Amino acid sequence: MIVRIGPVSPGSVTLWVAYARTVLALNLASPMDPILDERTIELLEHFLDDWEEEAATGTEFVWSLDIDPEQAEFVTLAFFRIAGVLAEAAEARGYPISPPEGEEFYQALVNAVIDALHQQGRSMTEYSEQLRDRWPGIKEP
Repeated sequence: MIVRIGPVSPGSVTLWVAYARTVLALNLASPMDPILDERTIELLEHFLDDWEEEAATGTEFVWSLDIDPEQAEFVTLAFFRIAGVLAEAAEARGYPISPPEGEEFYQALVNAVIDALHQQGRSMTEYSEQLRDRWPGIKEP
C-alpha cells in the first residue's frame, strides 16, 4: 500500500513533528492508551524522523511510503486513538488539537493515510470511511 503526502510546506511539517514528539514524550511519562507500547512509539518516532529529514531538504515537502496494509491499519489506529485523546483534552481547554502552523501537514497526513487505506479493498474501504467520519479535526481534501 502506498501512502503519499504532499506537497505541503516544510515549515508545517517541522512544527507538527515537534508537537508530535512532545506528545509521544508525554505519553512515555504518563501513558494515554495501552495501544501505545514501546514498539508502537518507536515506529511512530521513525516516521517523525523521516518527515523531519525530508522537510529539511527543500522548499516543498513530498513523501511516500510503501507499507504493509496490516501495519498501516495498526499505526493508523494508534494515531487515531492519540488524536481522540488530544482532541478531547483540547476541547476541554478550548484550544486547537495541535498547533495551527502544523495544520496543513496534519490534514495532508491524515487524508493521505485514509485515502491509501480506502484503495485497499472492501474491508479497508469500510474502515477508512469510518475513520474519515470520526477523525478529530479532519477536513476532506
